[in-house]
Amino acid sequence: MELSLVSAKASPRAATAAAASPLLPSLTRGRAASARLGGRGFRCVAAAAKGEDVFGGRKELSGVQPLVEALPPLARAALELAVVAAAATAGYTLGTRYGGGTRTASVAGAAVLGAAGLAGAAAVNSVVPEVAAVGLHNYVAGCDDPTELEAAEVEAIASKYGVSTQDAAFKSELCDLYASFVYSVIPPGHRDLKGNEVEAIIKFKRALGLDDVDAANMHMVVGRRLYKESLDAFQKLIFVSNLVFGDASEFILPWKHLFGITDYQIDIAMRENAKSLYALELKSIGRGINIGTVIDIRRVQLAYKLFDEIAADMFREHVKNLIQENISSALSILKSNPGSTNIPEQVIDEVNTILAFNSMLTVLGKFPDGDRFARGLGPVSLAGDFDHDRMVGDLKILYAAYATAVLSDGNLDDDKLVRLSELRNIFGLGKREAEAIIEGVTSNVTSQVPA
Repeated sequence: MELSLVSAKASPRAATAAAASPLLPSLTRGRAASARLGGRGFRCVAAAAKGEDVFGGRKELSGVQPLVEALPPLARAALELAVVAAAATAGYTLGTRYGGGTRTASVAGAAVLGAAGLAGAAAVNSVVPEVAAVGLHNYVAGCDDPTELEAAEVEAIASKYGVSTQDAAFKSELCDLYASFVYSVIPPGHRDLKGNEVEAIIKFKRALGLDDVDAANMHMVVGRRLYKESLDAFQKLIFVSNLVFGDASEFILPWKHLFGITDYQIDIAMRENAKSLYALELKSIGRGINIGTVIDIRRVQLAYKLFDEIAADMFREHVKNLIQENISSALSILKSNPGSTNIPEQVIDEVNTILAFNSMLTVLGKFPDGDRFARGLGPVSLAGDFDHDRMVGDLKILYAAYATAVLSDGNLDDDKLVRLSELRNIFGLGKREAEAIIEGVTSNVTSQVPA
């Protein structure tokens, strides 16, 4: 992949602007990326990683947190009322004993200790969101596969502690988990994307219930780390992030502002990663191509936002490679039988496979609903390829061998002419070259027919 970002000068704002950006919620400010991501160097594709590998180990409770953890919301509320009531009763008693027995002193004592009890209860209650955040972390970190997390599970954890998912401490943990997940999904260094990253991130984001702005902020946090670690990985983050947020990415992912890169560099990141994933998809396409296949390929191209011209060139190159495999196989068989007067059947099968494949590509290229199909469909020709001149000698040998086989009965009918003409176009042979070969083969066949 082109390291287009190497030339980008690190913006002085890149290290600090995200923390001060008005896009970032207050709960994320002032926390370094290394702390947010747990300071771990572990990198993985999340679908293949366990929770602790991605999010770190379990967090422990301290102080009054274990007590809060042990009590459900209703029991906790009842305990708080009991504490306040007990404190108020004790205050009333002390006021009566040491206040001269007057009602005013008793009520004052009840008020003082009741307020103290209320403050204590409030202090206990204030740690509930933190306990809930720890519970959320430990639950997600304990998942065998974080990509299987469901929104209902996150809601159930918040409900268990009687907190809102929008509570600052709980939401901070949601953001931490999301940032760690995104970081784990982006392949390190020169490793290519696998194609499941966007779907995995979107699914995890939905499970956590994060809105686009909060999630986008975490992509910037991850970006700050990857920008320092690996520009290749940073390019992959740009590509994946822009696909995750779609059209909104232009407004909520301030790559240029935070990292000092240009539109051109962003375009390079998008194009090169799209090409890499599209090439990976094309590898699964063989000679048994059909309508469903080319529709799926078109959907993949659009999903990766790959330009039609690039997709067409890549598709044509792919099908040429498939045809060249058949050519190489046929020539290998042919050259391994130099003294044989009969053309091996395997050679004819390889050429017929080429013709059938090319015929299907031609039909699909003329289909009336072609806008839904992969770009680059149509008949194949090796003419004009950079190594065609080097190959042309072997192509003539194979063409002559096939002509010998199909004309072995001495008849040159329209069907044979069509096949030979199609093969000539595929091989990129000149019309006169092909006619000369056919005339030579026909002459040889005729001379061998008994008078």
